Amino acid sequence: MDSILEQLEINHTFFYLFALFFGFFFLFSEVYLKPFQKLIETRQHKLKDDVESSAELLKSIDSKMVEYQKAIAAARTEARVNSERVIAEARAKEDATVAALKDDLKKDYQKLVQQLQDERKKAETELQGQVEQLADQLVMKIKGA
Repeated sequence: MDSILEQLEINHTFFYLFALFFGFFFLFSEVYLKPFQKLIETRQHKLKDDVESSAELLKSIDSKMVEYQKAIAAARTEARVNSERVIAEARAKEDATVAALKDDLKKDYQKLVQQLQDERKKAETELQGQVEQLADQLVMKIKGA
């Protein structure tokens, strides 16, 4: 074994340096690297927690969006029903008003027709009276002539 070490030009200082290296490495890892490792682990846990909370928040937002869309759809349906109801009521009122106006116009028309017929009869009676008067006057003129 000594001959192999001599061929590789390794002597007892190599083993001292090797032991010192691992000693310093262990010391540095405990003193300097452990706090950084803890810091990195803390950041990883915080990132993991943040990712989980953001995933929960996204789920919450998605559920709120679904609720919002359902509420909008319900409001649109209600608005459509209300507008159709209001339109139907307005049409019914319009039909009732038109029917009432038609009835009033019919009554007024019938009154006017009746008045015209009465005036016509009156005018015919007057004309007949005047015709009789003229006939009487003619008869009188013819008799007196």
